[in-house]
Amino acid sequence: MMRIFIISLLLVSCIGNTNPKANTHVLSYQTQIKHVKQDTLLANIQSKIYNAFVQSLMSKNDTALLKLSLDLEKLHKTHKQNLISYWRSYLQFYLSIYYLKYGDKKAAEKEIDKGTEWMDALENKNSEDYALLSMLQGFRIQFKRMRAMFIANDMKENAKTALSLDTSNIRAYYVYASNDFHTPAKYGGGKEAEQYLLKAISLPTQKVKNEYLPSWGKEEAYELLVKLYIKKESWELAKKYFQDGIKQFPDSYLLNKLASQLVGK
Repeated sequence: MMRIFIISLLLVSCIGNTNPKANTHVLSYQTQIKHVKQDTLLANIQSKIYNAFVQSLMSKNDTALLKLSLDLEKLHKTHKQNLISYWRSYLQFYLSIYYLKYGDKKAAEKEIDKGTEWMDALENKNSEDYALLSMLQGFRIQFKRMRAMFIANDMKENAKTALSLDTSNIRAYYVYASNDFHTPAKYGGGKEAEQYLLKAISLPTQKVKNEYLPSWGKEEAYELLVKLYIKKESWELAKKYFQDGIKQFPDSYLLNKLASQLVGK
Protein backbone atom coordinates (compact mmCIF):
# COMPACT_ATOMS: atom_id res chain seq x y z
CA MET A 1 0.00 0.00 0.00
CA MET A 2 1.14 3.50 -0.74
CA ARG A 3 1.37 5.23 2.62
CA ILE A 4 0.90 8.98 2.47
CA PHE A 5 1.48 10.87 5.69
CA ILE A 6 -0.18 14.23 6.16
CA ILE A 7 1.39 15.81 9.24
CA SER A 8 0.07 19.27 9.92
CA LEU A 9 0.44 21.38 13.05
CA LEU A 10 -2.60 23.32 11.95
CA LEU A 11 -4.63 20.12 11.86
CA VAL A 12 -3.55 19.19 15.36
CA SER A 13 -4.21 22.67 16.71
CA CYS A 14 -7.68 22.87 15.17
CA ILE A 15 -8.75 19.42 16.25
CA GLY A 16 -6.62 18.50 19.20
CA ASN A 17 -6.78 21.47 21.53
CA THR A 18 -10.16 23.14 21.31
CA ASN A 19 -12.57 20.43 22.42
CA PRO A 20 -13.37 20.54 26.13
CA LYS A 21 -14.04 16.81 26.19
CA ALA A 22 -10.35 16.23 25.52
CA ASN A 23 -9.58 17.08 29.13
CA THR A 24 -12.04 14.68 30.73
CA HIS A 25 -10.95 11.46 32.36
CA VAL A 26 -10.90 8.62 29.82
CA LEU A 27 -10.96 4.89 30.32
CA SER A 28 -8.16 3.11 28.47
CA TYR A 29 -9.08 -0.27 27.04
CA GLN A 30 -5.56 -1.48 27.69
CA THR A 31 -6.37 -1.40 31.40
CA GLN A 32 -9.59 -3.36 30.88
CA ILE A 33 -8.19 -6.19 28.81
CA LYS A 34 -6.67 -7.98 31.79
CA HIS A 35 -10.16 -8.18 33.30
CA VAL A 36 -11.82 -9.65 30.20
CA LYS A 37 -9.13 -11.97 28.85
CA GLN A 38 -10.63 -14.90 30.69
CA ASP A 39 -13.82 -14.41 28.66
CA THR A 40 -13.11 -16.16 25.37
CA LEU A 41 -16.20 -14.58 23.84
CA LEU A 42 -14.25 -11.34 23.42
CA ALA A 43 -11.28 -13.00 21.71
CA ASN A 44 -11.40 -11.96 18.04
CA ILE A 45 -14.81 -10.44 18.72
CA GLN A 46 -14.70 -8.09 15.73
CA SER A 47 -14.32 -11.07 13.38
CA LYS A 48 -16.99 -13.00 15.26
CA ILE A 49 -19.46 -10.15 14.76
CA TYR A 50 -18.68 -9.87 11.06
CA ASN A 51 -18.88 -13.63 10.57
CA ALA A 52 -22.24 -13.70 12.33
CA PHE A 53 -23.40 -10.93 10.02
CA VAL A 54 -22.31 -12.86 6.93
CA GLN A 55 -23.91 -16.03 8.27
CA SER A 56 -27.17 -14.16 8.85
CA LEU A 57 -27.09 -12.75 5.34
CA MET A 58 -26.46 -16.16 3.80
CA SER A 59 -29.17 -17.88 5.83
CA LYS A 60 -31.53 -14.91 5.50
CA ASN A 61 -32.32 -14.96 9.20
CA ASP A 62 -30.92 -13.04 12.14
CA THR A 63 -30.24 -16.03 14.40
CA ALA A 64 -26.45 -15.80 14.36
CA LEU A 65 -26.40 -12.09 15.13
CA LEU A 66 -29.04 -12.34 17.84
CA LYS A 67 -27.25 -15.24 19.54
CA LEU A 68 -24.00 -13.31 19.68
CA SER A 69 -25.89 -10.24 20.88
CA LEU A 70 -27.43 -12.27 23.71
CA ASP A 71 -24.04 -13.69 24.67
CA LEU A 72 -22.56 -10.19 24.86
CA GLU A 73 -25.53 -8.97 26.89
CA LYS A 74 -25.00 -11.76 29.42
CA LEU A 75 -21.30 -10.96 29.62
CA HIS A 76 -22.08 -7.28 30.14
CA LYS A 77 -24.35 -8.09 33.07
CA THR A 78 -21.46 -9.95 34.68
CA HIS A 79 -18.72 -7.45 33.83
CA LYS A 80 -19.77 -3.82 33.53
CA GLN A 81 -16.93 -2.92 31.21
CA ASN A 82 -16.97 -0.17 28.58
CA LEU A 83 -15.17 -2.52 26.21
CA ILE A 84 -18.10 -4.94 26.30
CA SER A 85 -20.52 -2.07 25.67
CA TYR A 86 -18.36 -1.08 22.72
CA TRP A 87 -18.70 -4.47 21.07
CA ARG A 88 -22.40 -4.71 21.86
CA SER A 89 -22.89 -1.37 20.07
CA TYR A 90 -20.67 -2.41 17.17
CA LEU A 91 -22.84 -5.49 16.70
CA GLN A 92 -25.94 -3.27 16.62
CA PHE A 93 -24.48 -1.53 13.56
CA TYR A 94 -24.39 -4.83 11.67
CA LEU A 95 -27.79 -5.88 12.97
CA SER A 96 -29.20 -2.61 11.62
CA ILE A 97 -27.55 -3.17 8.25
CA TYR A 98 -29.03 -6.67 8.14
CA TYR A 99 -32.60 -5.47 8.75
CA LEU A 100 -32.20 -2.59 6.30
CA LYS A 101 -31.02 -4.98 3.59
CA TYR A 102 -34.19 -7.01 3.97
CA GLY A 103 -36.46 -3.97 4.00
CA ASP A 104 -37.35 -3.82 7.69
CA LYS A 105 -36.58 -0.14 8.28
CA LYS A 106 -38.33 0.00 11.64
CA ALA A 107 -36.19 -2.81 13.02
CA ALA A 108 -33.06 -1.28 11.48
CA GLU A 109 -33.80 2.06 13.12
CA LYS A 110 -34.54 0.42 16.47
CA GLU A 111 -31.25 -1.48 16.52
CA ILE A 112 -29.04 1.44 15.50
CA ASP A 113 -30.82 3.58 18.09
CA LYS A 114 -29.89 1.05 20.78
CA GLY A 115 -26.23 0.99 19.82
CA THR A 116 -26.00 4.77 19.58
CA GLU A 117 -27.71 5.30 22.93
CA TRP A 118 -25.49 2.72 24.66
CA MET A 119 -22.35 4.44 23.41
CA ASP A 120 -23.64 7.92 24.15
CA ALA A 121 -24.42 6.90 27.74
CA LEU A 122 -20.93 5.53 28.44
CA GLU A 123 -18.96 7.42 31.04
CA ASN A 124 -15.25 8.18 30.64
CA LYS A 125 -15.32 7.55 26.91
CA ASN A 126 -11.99 7.14 25.15
CA SER A 127 -11.00 7.86 21.55
CA GLU A 128 -12.27 4.52 20.28
CA ASP A 129 -15.63 5.08 21.98
CA TYR A 130 -16.09 8.50 20.40
CA ALA A 131 -15.08 7.16 16.98
CA LEU A 132 -17.64 4.35 17.14
CA LEU A 133 -20.31 6.70 18.46
CA SER A 134 -19.65 9.03 15.54
CA MET A 135 -19.93 6.17 13.05
CA LEU A 136 -23.20 4.95 14.56
CA GLN A 137 -24.62 8.46 14.44
CA GLY A 138 -23.65 8.72 10.79
CA PHE A 139 -25.59 5.55 9.98
CA ARG A 140 -28.50 6.68 12.13
CA ILE A 141 -29.01 9.90 10.15
CA GLN A 142 -30.91 8.13 7.35
CA PHE A 143 -33.70 7.27 9.80
CA LYS A 144 -33.94 10.72 11.37
CA ARG A 145 -34.55 13.11 8.49
CA MET A 146 -36.01 15.86 10.65
CA ARG A 147 -33.00 15.75 12.98
CA ALA A 148 -30.33 15.01 10.39
CA MET A 149 -28.51 18.32 10.74
CA PHE A 150 -28.30 18.04 14.52
CA ILE A 151 -27.08 14.44 14.38
CA ALA A 152 -24.51 15.38 11.73
CA ASN A 153 -23.17 18.10 14.02
CA ASP A 154 -22.95 15.65 16.91
CA MET A 155 -21.21 13.13 14.65
CA LYS A 156 -18.61 15.71 13.65
CA GLU A 157 -18.02 16.84 17.22
CA ASN A 158 -17.58 13.27 18.42
CA ALA A 159 -15.12 12.55 15.61
CA LYS A 160 -13.18 15.67 16.63
CA THR A 161 -13.15 14.51 20.22
CA ALA A 162 -11.90 11.08 19.15
CA LEU A 163 -9.00 12.77 17.36
CA SER A 164 -8.27 15.11 20.23
CA LEU A 165 -7.94 12.13 22.56
CA ASP A 166 -5.76 10.15 20.15
CA THR A 167 -4.27 11.79 17.06
CA SER A 168 -3.15 8.40 15.74
CA ASN A 169 -6.56 6.69 15.82
CA ILE A 170 -7.27 5.50 12.28
CA ARG A 171 -10.98 5.07 13.03
CA ALA A 172 -11.28 8.67 14.19
CA TYR A 173 -9.83 9.94 10.91
CA TYR A 174 -12.13 7.66 8.93
CA VAL A 175 -15.34 8.74 10.65
CA TYR A 176 -14.39 12.42 10.45
CA ALA A 177 -13.76 12.01 6.71
CA SER A 178 -17.02 10.12 6.30
CA ASN A 179 -18.94 12.98 7.89
CA ASP A 180 -17.29 15.50 5.58
CA PHE A 181 -17.78 13.30 2.49
CA HIS A 182 -21.51 12.90 3.11
CA THR A 183 -22.14 16.53 4.08
CA PRO A 184 -23.54 18.49 1.11
CA ALA A 185 -21.24 21.17 -0.30
CA LYS A 186 -23.82 23.88 0.46
CA TYR A 187 -23.38 23.01 4.15
CA GLY A 188 -19.59 23.12 3.94
CA GLY A 189 -18.93 19.45 3.18
CA GLY A 190 -16.35 17.96 0.84
CA LYS A 191 -13.39 20.09 1.88
CA GLU A 192 -11.57 17.80 4.29
CA ALA A 193 -12.43 14.21 3.39
CA GLU A 194 -9.44 13.65 1.12
CA GLN A 195 -6.76 14.66 3.61
CA TYR A 196 -8.37 12.73 6.44
CA LEU A 197 -8.74 9.59 4.34
CA LEU A 198 -5.14 9.80 3.19
CA LYS A 199 -4.12 10.12 6.82
CA ALA A 200 -6.31 7.15 7.76
CA ILE A 201 -4.76 4.78 5.23
CA SER A 202 -1.28 5.80 6.37
CA LEU A 203 -1.97 4.53 9.90
CA PRO A 204 -1.86 0.97 11.24
CA THR A 205 -5.20 -0.66 12.03
CA GLN A 206 -3.91 -1.17 15.58
CA LYS A 207 -0.92 0.33 17.37
CA VAL A 208 -0.31 -2.99 19.09
CA LYS A 209 -1.97 -6.10 17.70
CA ASN A 210 -4.68 -7.22 20.10
CA GLU A 211 -7.60 -9.54 19.36
CA TYR A 212 -9.83 -7.84 21.93
CA LEU A 213 -9.58 -4.34 20.43
CA PRO A 214 -11.01 -2.79 17.23
CA SER A 215 -9.13 -2.91 13.95
CA TRP A 216 -11.79 -1.69 11.51
CA GLY A 217 -11.40 1.49 9.48
CA LYS A 218 -8.67 1.03 6.88
CA GLU A 219 -10.71 -0.99 4.38
CA GLU A 220 -13.57 1.49 4.76
CA ALA A 221 -11.18 4.42 4.32
CA TYR A 222 -9.86 2.97 1.06
CA GLU A 223 -13.39 2.48 -0.23
CA LEU A 224 -14.39 6.05 0.59
CA LEU A 225 -11.18 7.45 -0.90
CA VAL A 226 -11.78 5.61 -4.19
CA LYS A 227 -15.39 6.85 -4.19
CA LEU A 228 -14.17 10.39 -3.63
CA TYR A 229 -11.79 10.24 -6.62
CA ILE A 230 -14.48 8.64 -8.79
CA LYS A 231 -16.80 11.50 -7.85
CA LYS A 232 -14.10 14.01 -8.81
CA GLU A 233 -13.36 12.01 -11.99
CA SER A 234 -9.74 11.80 -10.86
CA TRP A 235 -9.41 8.42 -12.53
CA GLU A 236 -5.69 7.85 -12.10
CA LEU A 237 -5.91 8.44 -8.37
CA ALA A 238 -9.06 6.33 -8.13
CA LYS A 239 -7.30 3.43 -9.85
CA LYS A 240 -4.13 3.89 -7.80
CA TYR A 241 -5.88 3.70 -4.45
CA PHE A 242 -8.17 0.94 -5.63
CA GLN A 243 -5.10 -1.14 -6.44
CA ASP A 244 -3.42 -0.22 -3.16
CA GLY A 245 -6.55 -1.12 -1.23
CA ILE A 246 -7.21 -4.39 -3.01
CA LYS A 247 -3.67 -5.54 -2.25
CA GLN A 248 -4.41 -5.04 1.42
CA PHE A 249 -7.96 -6.43 1.28
CA PRO A 250 -8.21 -8.78 -1.73
CA ASP A 251 -11.58 -10.16 -0.65
CA SER A 252 -13.11 -6.79 0.14
CA TYR A 253 -16.70 -6.53 -1.00
CA LEU A 254 -16.58 -2.76 -0.43
CA LEU A 255 -13.68 -2.30 -2.85
CA ASN A 256 -14.54 -4.97 -5.39
CA LYS A 257 -17.97 -3.47 -6.01
CA LEU A 258 -16.21 -0.30 -7.25
CA ALA A 259 -14.13 -2.15 -9.84
CA SER A 260 -16.69 -1.86 -12.63
CA GLN A 261 -16.68 1.94 -12.36
CA LEU A 262 -12.94 1.99 -13.12
CA VAL A 263 -12.99 -0.21 -16.21
CA GLY A 264 -11.77 1.71 -19.25
CA LYS A 265 -10.86 4.82 -17.27
